[in-house]
Amino acid sequence: MTDNWKIRDLIDLEYFLGQKYTGRADEEASGGADFDRSVYLSYTKDKPAGDPISQRRRLLRYWLEQRRAQERTGDADGPLLPGDVFTDTMRIVKLLISAGAFLFGAGLAWSLLSYTGREAVNVFTCIWVLVVPQVLLLLFLLGSVALGKVGIVASLKGFYPVFGAMIYTLMQKPFRFAKKRMNADTANRISGAYALMEKTRRLYAPVFFWPVFLTGQIAGILFNTGILCALLIKVAITDLAFGWQTTLQIAPETVLRLVEIAALPWSWLLDPPVSHPTLAQIAGSQMILKEGIFHLATGDLVAWWPFILLCVSFYGLLPRLLLAGAGGVMKRRALSSLDFTQAACDRLVMRMQSPRLNTSSEPYRPKTTEEKEAGTFAGGMDTATHPSDPLAAVVLVPEEIIDPSMRARLDNALIDSMGIRPAALVFSKMDLRADSAALRQALSEKQDEKDPLRIVIVQEAWQPPIKEIMSWINSLRSAAGGTAGMIIALTGKPGKDSLFSPPSALDQKTWEQAVERLNDPYVRIESLGGDKQK
Repeated sequence: MTDNWKIRDLIDLEYFLGQKYTGRADEEASGGADFDRSVYLSYTKDKPAGDPISQRRRLLRYWLEQRRAQERTGDADGPLLPGDVFTDTMRIVKLLISAGAFLFGAGLAWSLLSYTGREAVNVFTCIWVLVVPQVLLLLFLLGSVALGKVGIVASLKGFYPVFGAMIYTLMQKPFRFAKKRMNADTANRISGAYALMEKTRRLYAPVFFWPVFLTGQIAGILFNTGILCALLIKVAITDLAFGWQTTLQIAPETVLRLVEIAALPWSWLLDPPVSHPTLAQIAGSQMILKEGIFHLATGDLVAWWPFILLCVSFYGLLPRLLLAGAGGVMKRRALSSLDFTQAACDRLVMRMQSPRLNTSSEPYRPKTTEEKEAGTFAGGMDTATHPSDPLAAVVLVPEEIIDPSMRARLDNALIDSMGIRPAALVFSKMDLRADSAALRQALSEKQDEKDPLRIVIVQEAWQPPIKEIMSWINSLRSAAGGTAGMIIALTGKPGKDSLFSPPSALDQKTWEQAVERLNDPYVRIESLGGDKQK
């Protein structure tokens, strides 16, 4: 049982979660809860050991595979899933970009190395066009990342946000071209897949950055490969002559010092004239406009091409190879760091761990050995235990709802209603600064929790979600961090024998609509009720 995730898995996960959780009435009518529970019971038979995050990753991956199998039931090929669409179109886009980069590099170098026999190829022009822009781009990338690390500015990561937007726009081009040849069902499915990709890309932004980054490095590798191929072919089949000239009065000794500095990365391995031209060769290849090149020696004019080749290799090709390797490592690290604490995953796990009651009437029969081991029995409630403790959370509750003496009743209601274990309790004052500071302190004091902490806000559902309350929630969301799961636990007015009662359908719908407008996948609504006075 693996927890290795790929981007196509994330897209399919969001696809199936979106299918299932469109409304509570739809969930119950579709039998989805029974399927989720059966998957969970199957998973727990040979549940591997691990920390809560690894357990969740494996459980969701197992559920995803079962859901894919269910989707493909009765169809050998199965329907086209969004993850497959992403993989296929990304492969096409990478191929187009890579081919374009290689041809562009080869064409650029070929045009610069054109030699008519009357005027030598200017070495300075070749270096300026083929090498300097790549070095500047790398420095810009490294500088922006460094500034982002120290917090001076947000990390720009070079031009990759713009490049990423271009790639994801380009990914839709093949579909638009082929749409006319597809049937309506396939076209609608692929169109929905592209819309889902955009939503998933926003949710898993750090993960989706790395395919763009790697595509950029592959393009850079092939661009430099095209340059090197054009240079070697030109050297092999033509009689190239290289020289240097400038309007500035620069002595050959100055050019030699500049060349020696540029050759530092490889001068320890190669000696002149391979690593760079000698002083005599530099002086002998200096071009003077009115004199031409006919008085210059052939040996001096051909001494520059190994230096140009090494500059492109060390300043263009090698950094791209290193960045591609680092990008591959960072992509795997980003995927392995996902904890799936967003609201839809939390709700799915809660449903999977909730025992189901089967009220259908069947003739009596003894339990089989398999049913006893799995904890299930037709006509009764399964009794399988949770794979770990309930989710830990920092709970914020208004002072007017309960007092400290009612802490035990709140704890029981949270565990029974949502499977939440209160790790800390904060009495909120509905003050932006005070409550945000109290939340940050509570989170910092509970950093030793194995599972990422959720934030639960107990809210009276009959109070409408006015602008001030939503601003307060947004403030708490910012204080908690970008990916901290937040649950708004709605409770109705206290009953005769209960402190917490389920909210009315109208109140809950009003709050759900308000939370949807936040467009935050880590915030969800749950009902807090069922507490009985004892």
